[in-house]
Amino acid sequence: MAEQNSNAKTTPLSTHKIELDHLRGASMTGVVAVPVFTDKSVTVKLKDETLNILGADLEIKHLDIENGKLTLSGKVNSLKYSASSTPTSLFKRILK
Repeated sequence: MAEQNSNAKTTPLSTHKIELDHLRGASMTGVVAVPVFTDKSVTVKLKDETLNILGADLEIKHLDIENGKLTLSGKVNSLKYSASSTPTSLFKRILK
């Protein structure tokens, strides 16, 4: 019979949920920050990764960082995850 280690620490995974309405927008939980947004793209910081949302006529309708909630309106064309990294300077982004 295998013995269970009651002292084993389990680390909860950072979770987030996205509800996507292709032509009307999106809502999500687990949001830490929204450092960059335009009408064509929104960058959303999650705990361990970054989500880039591309679309048209994007608008932040509701942002509640304390509860980690974000609601967007507009047409969402793509969602792309990337590992969190340190932000680059504006000069470096322009020369890219």
